[in-house]
Amino acid sequence: MNYDENIIENDYEDSYDVFYDNETYEDYNGYYLQDELGWSDQMIGDVLDGEPDAYWNID
Repeated sequence: MNYDENIIENDYEDSYDVFYDNETYEDYNGYYLQDELGWSDQMIGDVLDGEPDAYWNID
């Protein structure tokens, strides 16, 4: 890995921490994504617009 790739990789990791620092697991308790795959409420809300049953459509 060269220097430029390292900067981009570290920037991504830092931005992930900012958005998902206070993850919760209460709103979508009982859904496959949360119970089996461990997705947080914030990830389900952001990625699937709050529709936890839409996981089959992720590309």
